[in-house]
Amino acid sequence: MKKYLYLAMTLCAAVGFAYGLLRFFRSKSALYIRMIVYGIGCAMLGRLFETLQLFTVGRIQDGFHVGILGVVGSFLFFFSSNYGQMDSLVDDGSAQYRKYRLTALAAPAAVLGMFAVYAAFAGLTQTTVVFGVESAIIAAATYYHLKHLIIPDVSFGVIRSIRKYNLLALVYAFLCMGEMLLGLFAVPTVCSIILYVLLCIALLIFIPVLEGGIKTWSI
Repeated sequence: MKKYLYLAMTLCAAVGFAYGLLRFFRSKSALYIRMIVYGIGCAMLGRLFETLQLFTVGRIQDGFHVGILGVVGSFLFFFSSNYGQMDSLVDDGSAQYRKYRLTALAAPAAVLGMFAVYAAFAGLTQTTVVFGVESAIIAAATYYHLKHLIIPDVSFGVIRSIRKYNLLALVYAFLCMGEMLLGLFAVPTVCSIILYVLLCIALLIFIPVLEGGIKTWSI
């Protein structure tokens, strides 16, 4: 069952990535959009590697493997797009936005808390170290996803237009952390299936959700 769920995630990511390429790479579009498309492409490659491992050797390798780079790469693109392209539009670093900056720390704190649970039960292993690095990058990305959900928008509505995308990315981050914890606990099979189905849906709709928000941009 697991290998077919991973195959489904790979296919959903591939469809999402292909849609992004067709929609936004025929003509010059905003770098912000392209970076998110690259992120979905990274997720697709990572899931493809894991799927191939499941179909060929029956398990995903412990410790570091190429598939990890898919998750890490996707969240690095998500982080870079929000930090480098969007954050300066709504936060000038002044005291009036301090409460939003502090509130947004709740997301990375929750991510790191989930990793702490993993580390407490799994102990210090190669996989724990790798997941620690992955969790740190996911945590950094979630800070901006939450911040851009709650911070007041600028007059021309750029941040407001991508709030659904940021909400989806935030949910996706916690689904990835939930996947990390699956192997530690004897959860019912139906719970695992639900989590993977939600991951499939997220990977499939990332770009359409983003496109729906930015339709007012000159992309």
